[in-house]
Amino acid sequence: MIQKPERISGIVPSIPVLATEAEEIDWDSLTRPRLSRRIFTWNQFVFVVLLILLRATIVLPSVQVESARIQVAFDDQLHCSISWKGHPGGGIIAYSPEVQMGVRVNGDDVFDFQLDESRSTVEEVNDPEFGRAMACTVIGRWAKGNVRLAKTVRVLLPSSFPDSAVFQTSYTNEGDGTQRIDAVYTQRLLLDRQLAEPTAQSYDFASYQGGSYAWGKDYSLVRLRPGFNQSNFQGVGDISGEEGEGGGMPFIDLWSPEMGVALAHLEKQPEWLSLPVTVRNDGKVEAAILEKPDPELGQMQLLKPGESYRTVLNAVIFHHLDFFDALKTYGNLLRSRGVAIPSSSPPSAYEPYWKSWGFGLDFSRDQIFDALPTLRKIGISIANLDDGWFDHYGDWNVSRVQGKFPGGEKDIIAFVDRLHADGFKTNLWWYPLGVSVESELAKERPDLLVQARDGSYPKDSRDLYQLCPAHEPALKHVEALLHRFLSRWGFDGVYLDTVGLGSIPPCFNERHRHSSPLDSFRSLPSVFERIYRVSHELNPDPWLEVCICAMPHSPYNMPYYHIAGASDPISRVQARRRIKAEKAIRGGIFCVGDAYQVPLDEWDGYSIPEDFSLTLGTGAQMTTFYTDLDSSQERTWKTGVERYRELGLASGEYVNLYDLAFDKPEIHVVRKGDDLFYGIFADVWPRNKPIELRGLDPDSMYQVLDYIQGAELGEISGTEPVIRKAFEKSLLLRVRKK
Repeated sequence: MIQKPERISGIVPSIPVLATEAEEIDWDSLTRPRLSRRIFTWNQFVFVVLLILLRATIVLPSVQVESARIQVAFDDQLHCSISWKGHPGGGIIAYSPEVQMGVRVNGDDVFDFQLDESRSTVEEVNDPEFGRAMACTVIGRWAKGNVRLAKTVRVLLPSSFPDSAVFQTSYTNEGDGTQRIDAVYTQRLLLDRQLAEPTAQSYDFASYQGGSYAWGKDYSLVRLRPGFNQSNFQGVGDISGEEGEGGGMPFIDLWSPEMGVALAHLEKQPEWLSLPVTVRNDGKVEAAILEKPDPELGQMQLLKPGESYRTVLNAVIFHHLDFFDALKTYGNLLRSRGVAIPSSSPPSAYEPYWKSWGFGLDFSRDQIFDALPTLRKIGISIANLDDGWFDHYGDWNVSRVQGKFPGGEKDIIAFVDRLHADGFKTNLWWYPLGVSVESELAKERPDLLVQARDGSYPKDSRDLYQLCPAHEPALKHVEALLHRFLSRWGFDGVYLDTVGLGSIPPCFNERHRHSSPLDSFRSLPSVFERIYRVSHELNPDPWLEVCICAMPHSPYNMPYYHIAGASDPISRVQARRRIKAEKAIRGGIFCVGDAYQVPLDEWDGYSIPEDFSLTLGTGAQMTTFYTDLDSSQERTWKTGVERYRELGLASGEYVNLYDLAFDKPEIHVVRKGDDLFYGIFADVWPRNKPIELRGLDPDSMYQVLDYIQGAELGEISGTEPVIRKAFEKSLLLRVRKK
């Protein structure tokens, strides 16, 4: 049999040995120097040939660290392999010596570093952020001429995050001259679905892509196809170019029915990097975190002798099912680092609400007043004032257009007083960073604005300038506006909107005295923090909602608002996916809006055509901007709002039991008290196809109720949790233990 070497501090011999049961291996003799000449036997010749072949396809571990669920190994060239014990047989990770963490220095791609085994360590540590963990540090060196570079990789396998490996790498110039760092593969994996499923295509993964691109483009569930290539750039470039709007969530996830793996950076602020996903010509998939230092943005590119370049802290996260568990783990990893993403919302956040957007930018006060009686009848007591109420972005003075607020401030104050007197709360739409070119603020205070390298003022997708979040006077302007809206005018809170809240360009405004042009980009969360803090100072229970207009929410802004919009989906299925994604990273009971459903006769192709099953089935908050309901619609909406309030599923706990990509039909589960509520969706589902109800106790019996139709569907046991029920579009069930 094969005898394995005893591990000492996680270090094993770098040369594997094959042996028969009759042979005994002297492990010491394999590693000590041999001074005498020796003749190879036939068995040894065969072994050498096999060894050469093996080295081409597998990593031969010199140093490895492992936990109960993950193993990370480095060979003598500092090539890394990672495997997850959650999937027998290794799963979807394909090893390749060419697809590695590495660096491009002076135009040369460097992935081979000679391991310094004597300085490699494996130990158990108590990390100040992640707690008890197995830790590994490996060091390797590369030289070309007079260029000498040292690479240090630290790996952490935290016990509290058993399916995650945390990495950080540094590159140190050990030569005599200055060296140029062109690009750094901070993390890099090669994936092949065929390794786990031989009959599948190598590229056939579902994915979550965290980059922000364009309205309508999906990000929460993207199927990979031949030729797929997406950089997921987290900065902001030419918003009309291929990188789109910029910003987003620094997180990518790829999964199959067997398993999934996600990559994310774990820094405490936004970072200027990409997370590219590429389907190669051979069908395999590369996923990476890529940094390209730009000295004009204040990033270190030139390394003087003795200087080091340190990558972002990053994580590899393994999971089953879709993106939910990976996003949940990612959120908790950030929380461990002090990014305080709330896992729940205040009770007031779950109230259903209406907003005036159905009337568009040209609304009138009377239209809003006329909507109040019907809102009261159907049970909605929040009426928000949407876009179009102001003259210019940045100044935020009320529009004096006839029908709106011709009397200026006194009219908008009277408007708020009227709504309050009628028993309604009202909140104000606002894009706090936007500044109109023609505004007084732009003319009189250009010192508050983000300025480009060429001295111009960059514009966002609304053709607006933007305030610089890293400039305190700009934040003071935001603060003063909040005092105007909440204290002077009397609004109950604010609804923050537009894609411009997703990311900010670098700022070269010399009056701001930035330490780096990226200060503006990295300081975007400070705007949200200021709004959150001041709002709570002015109102103990303020309304704080954010929508990023069809783009992923950034985790760095998440600590500072109570309600997350589902980012303007353009279909029901897109809405359900995005609701699940927001519940995942924030918490199963966090308040996530359903993206504004309206009667079908008012639907313009965005928001959601009337579908209360979407709201109830996913545990979302009910929201709308309809303009008018006829008597039949009024009865329908009254029933929908009553059921929403009665069940309270928006504050129930979303439970991850199904894969949105590979499980059919599509099923969402919300736990409320001791009951499980299943939202089941398909275009049409026949009765001869079973529906498995996961998450039940195998030792218990359950009663199944179609709570929309009020129809009892009988009893099932936890050992055979299957029903057969034909339905069209949706089936909503309550499953209660007997």
